[in-house]
Amino acid sequence: MGAQPGVTGAAMPDTERTDTRLEAFSDGVFAVVITLLALDLKPELTDSARDSRTLLWQLAARWPTWLAFVTSFSTVLIMWIDHHGLLKFVRRVDTPVLFANGFLMLLTTLVPFTTALLSAHLMEPSGSMAGALYSGLFVLINGAFNLLWRLLRRQALPGALEQRLTWHYRLGFPVYLVATLVALWSLPLSLAMCAGMWALWSSNMRPVHDGG
Repeated sequence: MGAQPGVTGAAMPDTERTDTRLEAFSDGVFAVVITLLALDLKPELTDSARDSRTLLWQLAARWPTWLAFVTSFSTVLIMWIDHHGLLKFVRRVDTPVLFANGFLMLLTTLVPFTTALLSAHLMEPSGSMAGALYSGLFVLINGAFNLLWRLLRRQALPGALEQRLTWHYRLGFPVYLVATLVALWSLPLSLAMCAGMWALWSSNMRPVHDGG
């Protein structure tokens, strides 16, 4: 059995157990978020869809839903991979790390909401505001990632890798912020900027995963 909380000199077993619980909790949140994204993919077809051609036409007409889903699913997937890599740096799980991770999970659970908002208003005059809220959420999520990384980077890391990850996280914040402002002027460009961040985030943890 692990040591009781507060017992000096016996923290390592509890720390290891907390690491596992932290990752399990986070993985569960990511799984729920992706499930909620999929639940928004409802047919919503009219009675006129009595033949294959009409059915395909009505499905194609829902392209805003497909676009929002693919964009959010890809982003959340990359976030999960990135988060998994971050947890490899955990040497000690303390209260600030738990709260920072909890804040990140809180923001992540809002992705299905902003995704549904975007898909519903993408072709409406209100689409620019929906796009700004969508991109704005990723500004906050990136800030939460920066906070979690700030706490974890205090632990032993290779110098070059630490600088690489720090630069990537810091770059994401202004890009998402600009994408939020751009959405008020050009929603397609804003979404393209958000999608363009996939290349950065997908390569962010490659040295971590390849190395172990």
